Amino acid sequence: MKLFRSSNKTNTVLERNKTLVKGMNLAERQVLDTAQIELGPLLGQGGFAKVYSCTLDGQKAVAKVIQSDKLNDEMVYLLNNEVAVWCNLAHRNITTFYGMAYTEKAIWLVCEFMKDGSLMEHHERLRKQKASPPDLPQLLGEIHQISCGMEYLHSLKSPVLHRDLKSANILRAEGGARLAIADFGLARIQANQGVKMTAETGSYRWMAPEVIKHEEYDWRCDVYSYGIMVWEMMTYQIPFHNMMPVEAAFAVAKSETRPPRPAHVQEEDFIWAFLKDVWHQQAARRPSFAQINERLTRELAQVNGAQCGALDAAS
Repeated sequence: MKLFRSSNKTNTVLERNKTLVKGMNLAERQVLDTAQIELGPLLGQGGFAKVYSCTLDGQKAVAKVIQSDKLNDEMVYLLNNEVAVWCNLAHRNITTFYGMAYTEKAIWLVCEFMKDGSLMEHHERLRKQKASPPDLPQLLGEIHQISCGMEYLHSLKSPVLHRDLKSANILRAEGGARLAIADFGLARIQANQGVKMTAETGSYRWMAPEVIKHEEYDWRCDVYSYGIMVWEMMTYQIPFHNMMPVEAAFAVAKSETRPPRPAHVQEEDFIWAFLKDVWHQQAARRPSFAQINERLTRELAQVNGAQCGALDAAS
């Protein structure tokens, strides 16, 4: 009797997991069989999932393995939300979603492997090395990649807000030559005007003032977070590192506090004026990512042109 009950329970969990995956509205190619996936070393783990290096049909990938006994209603809701957004995205600067599989013990979510880790991890290594700040062409090229990914998200027929844009959620590949936005757990389709979305969503150090203050917000919250992340990329520092996260959020919302101008940046420099625009306290004053990309493209052309001119003069 004990064996029978155990088997019956296993079948029930398996059917539940199968129903969950089949109900995700995935493309046929995104419903995976575990036989296609070979798990490798453990990369990390959280409260409800373990992340493994893996291969999918022989191609290197990453598998997020979510234990069945951890799948409460809240986790199912968050998983549904993440996959509903992510499975339809296709852009060089967005990490690629490959699909989902299931067993009687877990749900597997499989995505692209970005072998050079996160931007936050990269910054930590540079801090320890006491590395010099990035030169302007490198910085502009990197922040342009991220803004291209964000313009894609915001320009979809149903615009997608990331709502947790920060260096930990930017992954690197090709030795850092390619950056891609990751982690769509808090992403959502933008609500209609007049409909409030969840306040205090995201990470306090990167959170826009209107989100902190429980005000109505839209895609401009991502623009603010992008500005804070650009400052990270200029300095390799964690924003507001001398404050607790909630303290930083209070200072941003009430006192319009921002990270300080880096010592190597002048008040009149393009990048500082650019930052002040994208992290403006008034959301309506922030540029769209389409406008940001236009500005960055122009500046990159000028900077690269000036460098070519200097090389020609020296030769």
